Amino acid sequence: MRVKGKKFQKVGYLALILVLLASLSANLLQARIRTENNRVLRVVDGDSFDLKDGRRIRLLSVDAPERYRCLYSESRERLKDLVLGKKVKLKDLVTDDYGRILADVFVNNMFVNKIMLQEGLARFTYTGKDYDDLKAINLNAKNLKIGIYSPLCRTTSTDANCQIKANNNHGKKFYFTPQCRNYHQVIVDESFGDKWFCSEKEAADSGFQKAKGC
Repeated sequence: MRVKGKKFQKVGYLALILVLLASLSANLLQARIRTENNRVLRVVDGDSFDLKDGRRIRLLSVDAPERYRCLYSESRERLKDLVLGKKVKLKDLVTDDYGRILADVFVNNMFVNKIMLQEGLARFTYTGKDYDDLKAINLNAKNLKIGIYSPLCRTTSTDANCQIKANNNHGKKFYFTPQCRNYHQVIVDESFGDKWFCSEKEAADSGFQKAKGC
């Protein structure tokens, strides 16, 4: 009877081990599926990309140039270099008013958001827990005049007849004539939709309003 009992005990142990192995395998499979879902299939622009599971991720605290604006292609290509085809780690996820997922993005411990700001391929948007660090990095890119802060995007008008400055500040569009009080402090940044115009009518026809104090 004891021998028989021992056999049953061994069978019980074996069954338990098999159950544990099956559970471990299932957990590992689920973990692999979850990480595989975080593989980047498509880069939309310099601050957004699509994951394998269909989610669109936007870099938190980062705003890159939109299509047809200065350094749009360079910004998008750099983000491709960093994340395309790779598994990314997402931290500090938030959802904005448009339903988009914003996150701090890491690839092999590289902080992607930080790199884009560091290289002057995007501007800081004053959000996220790394506020002070990223703000300082953005300011350094400005001081070094690299990327979107270089003369390539921050332009001056070479036409004496086209001196009206038009600013596109997150959809708020104003223009400044040379007679405006703050005219000389206004920067024309073509990476974010700022423009030079030759007449007030031309600026108004493009959707810009005359700034206060003009």
